[in-house]
Amino acid sequence: MLNRFSEWVRDFSVGGASVPKEDDNFTATITALLVEAAMADGTLDPDEKSRILHLLTDQLELGIEIAKTTLEDAIVAHETRVEIHGLVRQIREDTEMEDRVIILEMIWVVVLADNQIDEHESQLMRRLAGLLFIDDVEAGLAARRARKRLGLAD
Repeated sequence: MLNRFSEWVRDFSVGGASVPKEDDNFTATITALLVEAAMADGTLDPDEKSRILHLLTDQLELGIEIAKTTLEDAIVAHETRVEIHGLVRQIREDTEMEDRVIILEMIWVVVLADNQIDEHESQLMRRLAGLLFIDDVEAGLAARRARKRLGLAD
């Protein structure tokens, strides 16, 4: 199962991935982290929500209804979540470093969706990089790739 997860995460960098049905838990975990990042500034704006749905449908090839349900479940869970360590721990323990960097890039895509980074989002991204054991250089490169993916200037 972990090898299949690694394959679809790596496929993100080439434009598409298919989530194995057995990896629904990973999809939910990644969606939860995407929502946490989007809501770091206190709101889930339409650009961020649209970007999350895009990642779920186009990159991870979930059906639109499944993607919407997964996103809504993550939003509801966000309201009661008091920490993100459990989400991060699962990813950190069950993935390779290369996969964690790609997941961080996916999160950057959501954070940058509104073309703004507020201090809460910036702080969360530094914290996530640390919790995922991603060094500053790799985290910076992930942010740069996300900007490029969105057509934003460096």
